[in-house]
Parts: sequence; C-alpha cells; structure tokens
Amino acid sequence: MNLPFSRSSCAQQVKGTTMNSNERGRGRPIGTGYNDAPILEKMADLMVAQPTLKATTAMRRILGQPGPSQIRRLQVKWKEGAAEFLAAAQARRAVTPTPARRISASHSPRTVRQIMEASRRVQEMMHSIRAAQELMNTPGMLAAQEAARLFYDSPAAQAMGAFHDSPAARAMREFQDSPTARAMREMQDSPTMRAAREGAQTVASLQHLISGGGF
Repeated sequence: MNLPFSRSSCAQQVKGTTMNSNERGRGRPIGTGYNDAPILEKMADLMVAQPTLKATTAMRRILGQPGPSQIRRLQVKWKEGAAEFLAAAQARRAVTPTPARRISASHSPRTVRQIMEASRRVQEMMHSIRAAQELMNTPGMLAAQEAARLFYDSPAAQAMGAFHDSPAARAMREFQDSPTARAMREMQDSPTMRAAREGAQTVASLQHLISGGGF
C-alpha cells in the first residue's frame, strides 16, 4: 500500500510548521503594549497649567527618572496625539471648579480673628468707597465740579497762577522766610510789644472817658 506522503516529507512539514510558529512568536505579542495614556494625560494637564513647560520636562516631573527607552516611547506617543491630549486637558481645566480658599488650620484663634476683622474692615471700606462714588455723582457735586473746572479755566484763576509764579510773589515768599521777617514776628509777640499794645489801649480808653464817651 502506497501512502500519499513519505516519512521524510512528513518530517519536513512538521519542521516547517515549527519554524513558522517560532517566527510568529518573536517580539511583543499583539495587545500587550504599554498603556501610557494616564501619563500622557498628566503631562497635558501640567502643560496646560504651565504653558511654557516642555513635554519632556513635564514627563520627568511625573516619572522622576524615566529610562531612555521609556522617554523615546512617550515622546513618540506624545508627538502622535499631543493635540488630542492638550484639548482634553483644556476641557478638564475649564469644568474643574476652583476650590474655595480656606484659612489654614495651623493658624491660632487670635490670628483667625485678626484675619476676619481685617476682612470686615475691607468690606466696610468698600461700602464707604461706593458711597463716596455715589455722592460724587449726585447732581449737586457734579455742578460743584463743573463750577470748579470753570473757575480754574477762568482768566482770574490764570492770573492768580501767573502771580504765584511771578518774581514779586517769589520775593514775598523769600522775605517771609528771611531772618528779618522772623525777627519782626518775634518782636511782635514779645512781652514788650504786648505791654505797648496794652498801654495804647489804656490811653485810648482814658481819652474816650475824658471826652465823655464813658466806658
């Protein structure tokens, strides 16, 4: 009885099947790649929060000291999906509510009271400022402001300003600050001058009495 294949051909087929199986077994099996999406998302969140941050710098902040192969793998994946990761990070940042600021528990009760008192004073100050603004916008204050503006722009005010800057006005100010003027003021307030003024008033009163005017 003749068989459809010989013993040698069967061995060759088995050997070829084994070789093909070994060739398919080389490399990482399909579906066992690294899931780097969480790291890439964290990188995107850091870069959105700090726009000047580079991708590799963000990667090192997250991983600490990644190996060269890990850096290359993440750089390739970031280059391929950077736009999508950054857009998703922007969306997460837009919908994340800003946490309310709380007073640290490490503060003493006295410090907390001081902070609350300062906050209350700021609120009162804001109320006063708003009230002052409302007062400044009343018809009476607006009319007074307009009158002051017209006065400052008037020829009389301009003449007063010109006189204030004139040589005569400067000479008067210099004389008032001079030693002679100070000496005159001191003499005017001296006991001798006060006694002279009182004597003159007494003489005037006597003259008035003699003339029959009475006190």
